[in-house]
Amino acid sequence: MAQHMVKERQDITGLNCIKGASGKVIVDDKGIKESWKEYMEKLMNEENEWDHKILAGVKEGPADCIRISEVTPALKRLKSIKHAVTAWVTQRPIASIP
Repeated sequence: MAQHMVKERQDITGLNCIKGASGKVIVDDKGIKESWKEYMEKLMNEENEWDHKILAGVKEGPADCIRISEVTPALKRLKSIKHAVTAWVTQRPIASIP
């Protein structure tokens, strides 16, 4: 069972053949590379239709700067909340947790 799980999680590192745009099976490395090149060129040069509606507002001016003096207190608050929740969970039986 464990060997099967390990085998399932392995990445596919190479292909022996692919089907080209014409529907023909390509088995040589040069042909496979050429077929991928053609596919990617077609994909990247294709125009996509969209309705030109933008839901997000446009922000003008400089980007906001996040300061360390703002982040440090926020992290301290998160740590204290984490400790409180951990203590609450460990003090109660699992059945009583909503």
